Amino acid sequence: MRVFIFTVLLSAALSSTMTAHSGGHGRGPVSTFLLSNGRHVHGSFHSARGSWIILEQRSGALKAIPLEQFSSADQQRLEDEIGRITKMNAPVEAPSPIVVQTPTSGKDHSTELALIACALLLGTFMVTRSTSLRIAGTAGTMLLLFLSVSPGTTARIVEILGPTPPESIDSTFAAYKPRVKTRWDATYFYVESNGMPTAMPAMKGITAWQQQVPIPQPYTGSNAWAIPLNPVIADVPVSLDTALHTGAVAIAVNGVPVFNPENNRGEFSQDIGELDAFGGHCGRADDYHYHIAPVHLTPKGTIKIPVAWALDGYKLYGYEEPDGTVATNLDQHLGHLWNGEYHYHAIDKKPYMIASMRGKITIQNDQVMPQPRAAGVRTFLQALKGATITDLRQCDTNHFALRYEVNGKTSFVNYRWDSTGKNFVFNFVKTDSARTTFTYTRK
Repeated sequence: MRVFIFTVLLSAALSSTMTAHSGGHGRGPVSTFLLSNGRHVHGSFHSARGSWIILEQRSGALKAIPLEQFSSADQQRLEDEIGRITKMNAPVEAPSPIVVQTPTSGKDHSTELALIACALLLGTFMVTRSTSLRIAGTAGTMLLLFLSVSPGTTARIVEILGPTPPESIDSTFAAYKPRVKTRWDATYFYVESNGMPTAMPAMKGITAWQQQVPIPQPYTGSNAWAIPLNPVIADVPVSLDTALHTGAVAIAVNGVPVFNPENNRGEFSQDIGELDAFGGHCGRADDYHYHIAPVHLTPKGTIKIPVAWALDGYKLYGYEEPDGTVATNLDQHLGHLWNGEYHYHAIDKKPYMIASMRGKITIQNDQVMPQPRAAGVRTFLQALKGATITDLRQCDTNHFALRYEVNGKTSFVNYRWDSTGKNFVFNFVKTDSARTTFTYTRK
């Protein structure tokens, strides 16, 4: 067994992370916390980063929740815990060695170890009480090196990540051009589309229907989807179980947005009849989107492209790797490092995809920013009890007909729009009542 020791002088200034598990002494007791929306969340206090509270579940998965989302009583409870641990934790006073031990399997890790040595020599660094080591290179390039530590062992290399060439992102949308348009600048890769489903019959099979239908959306210009070209692994991944229930978390390669697997009530849409066979349905703005990974977009053949790009800059694949092998060894975020890149995968059970956003994101109003806005043309309706959608047919370029059944009776929603995409005509045809027609104009 070979042990390589790099002795480096630790900066006296620690990060803004405050943790309850300094030194790796195990987890605290699992507690129940009440959120301001009435939901409960279980876990032990792990750490606090700025205004975010990190809870650790029994499985070891971490959940990040803004402090203000807890009930008043639990906010005080957490603030008391933060104060107690702040007093308990002492600052680092002496240089410490970083020990990197190769696994006993005999695999040669000399390349990775050499990279660590070069990074330490060329860059400045800061070690926090978490298990991440951040190395900033002198050439202006940021390398993120993550170390996984378990009791009785030393650190091992997990991932080294960098920027994404825009050309490689562009190639993944090629099959859906010119319906999908792409462009980029130094910061983001932009995707323009109308958000309409590409597989038919979309909407078929939905039994929990809010009476919305797919209409084209203006995801263009300044309202386009934005994928970060320089994704950065987050110190605290954002859990989709407790956040991001508004707006999309990814954009599929056919230009259709992908939302949190949970709806805005915290229910898994897949489990309550809200989704069609492709994992999609329409929101209140008649905007079609997926709530699970659109695995039907996985192309045939041995070389596979992702089915979507998460809005933190990392790919989302179906159940298989790019080489066609079944994905295994996923982390608690439902992603992993594979052939030098980090990406997510779909699974066929809860939570279905992207358990938490591994990359850094900006959140505003519980959604990833920047975030395009859907534009509806009519007031949203309520759920139609007992309805089942049996078909959605494209009659012409700008003309669709949705068929549904209630108590054995068939009804239709025929709708079309003009070439400007602003004026819409809806015909509602029911077997037991007269036909009604409404005209709407998008503002």
